[in-house]
Amino acid sequence: MTPNALLLDRDGVLNTLWHEPDLGTVDSPHRPDQVRLMPGAAQAVRRANEAGVPVIVASNQPGIAKGKFTTRLLTAVTGTLLHLLAEQGAHVDHVYYCLHHPEAALPRLRADCANRKPAPGLLREAIRHRGLRAERCWFVGDTPSDIAAGRAAGCRTAWVGRTRCDVCPTRRSARPDLVAPDLMTAVTTILEEPGDHREALPRQRR
Repeated sequence: MTPNALLLDRDGVLNTLWHEPDLGTVDSPHRPDQVRLMPGAAQAVRRANEAGVPVIVASNQPGIAKGKFTTRLLTAVTGTLLHLLAEQGAHVDHVYYCLHHPEAALPRLRADCANRKPAPGLLREAIRHRGLRAERCWFVGDTPSDIAAGRAAGCRTAWVGRTRCDVCPTRRSARPDLVAPDLMTAVTTILEEPGDHREALPRQRR
């Protein structure tokens, strides 16, 4: 069954995280020149576009709250991401961000927000605004909080990345329906493989 929509986390799913060698930190890109697409991400989004499946980004972005960058820079980073996708014939239908953080440096953004994953509010907002059915949507992420948020919102969930979430020690609530090494594999499986997606990919030896 064709999904109503693919909801995607941003960092680590669509674009790479940014490594600051001088600080030894890895974080979301906070300038346009730091934006790099994950391998195969544009092809995966384009595949969903061609199938007529809306692609929606839903991501925690607390960098403004932490004083790391400005609203203008977040807008510029988002614009660069969308431009890089468009260069390869792919497009995102909508972007939803939660800007809050419970320990924010900026008082106006200091909140334990119901939209901040693992809470499901951001996903529920996207589903409501787009008139979607949660049970026919997939949320694709790369962290346990993504999977927990997707499950709480009533979506099916896919974990992408190098860590096998179905075999790593984690909360039962963060067990995904599908595990894939990258977004392209996840999207292909979601669009082409009916039935129990957890068994769609071969298990790795522990």
